[in-house]
Amino acid sequence: MFIFYRSFKMKCSLRKAGFTLLEVLMVVAMLAIVGGAIITSYGGLEDKAAKGTATHAIAAITEAFLVYDSTEGGLPNNLESLMAATPTSPQYQAAELDSSADAVSGEAMAGNLMSPKLTDKFGLQTASANHINALVAAGISKLRFMDLKGNDETVATLDIKAADGSDATDVGALSAISIPQHAFEAPRPGSGRNRGRGYYLNLAASTTPTPKLMYWGAAKADGTTAGGYDVIKVGGQANQILVGMGLGNASNLVGEGVFTNLLHAPYYGNVAKNEYCHYIALIDVASSPAKLVAVVDSRGDFLDEEFAEATGQKP
Repeated sequence: MFIFYRSFKMKCSLRKAGFTLLEVLMVVAMLAIVGGAIITSYGGLEDKAAKGTATHAIAAITEAFLVYDSTEGGLPNNLESLMAATPTSPQYQAAELDSSADAVSGEAMAGNLMSPKLTDKFGLQTASANHINALVAAGISKLRFMDLKGNDETVATLDIKAADGSDATDVGALSAISIPQHAFEAPRPGSGRNRGRGYYLNLAASTTPTPKLMYWGAAKADGTTAGGYDVIKVGGQANQILVGMGLGNASNLVGEGVFTNLLHAPYYGNVAKNEYCHYIALIDVASSPAKLVAVVDSRGDFLDEEFAEATGQKP
């Protein structure tokens, strides 16, 4: 009797320790249903996700700029001009694996700025010497441009050198760039490497004529008119003149700041695959030294607007 009971108990214990095939299939079916519901619920919400992320990114970048100003005594250097231009007598800088120029010509809006919502708010105007001096006084002595020969759909040899000092040959169409975030970086070594096409302009060289800048608000028409609704809505004042500059990996806010290092330049995700995606600082050049006023995403949305869109209040 004892042997039979023990044998029966062991069989019951073994049966409870595992799962029948029917139980396993039921669990798999339940997981499939739940997983499908999640996919259905979140499918098509990429736009809202990008806007929600951008709300945090804009606030964080703004804070990073302000902390950098407090700890480093100025604004981050080597920002992106949002323009392409032909460099005058470009020089390869071996210590920086980069190219520089003391003057530029033929400035044009970067071809990878595709959103009319952004481009319609900017105007290319020749900067006054006072505006350039305000940037230099704030610590912005370098401003990145794309080589004008890399700003279109043709295959060309650039005027600047690749990062290793070799010729940047057969650089392809801007729309086919392999890594859009590197558009303003030095070209990748090798022929046909369709990636970077950037260099920096030495603003401290006191060049004549002064370069054009990307003016925002009322100043987009002439480079001198302060204010305008687009200035006020981002938190600016009626006496301010704003210019736009992108935060890319070449900036010393990425990697060189003592307290505000960023490992990578943040980027906005709700753009076309070949579109400019870095965040843009709006800097007041009417004051000297120049100072940050606001940060917008690569489609021109500012913090309050981004939040309203993320919550669904603004279509």
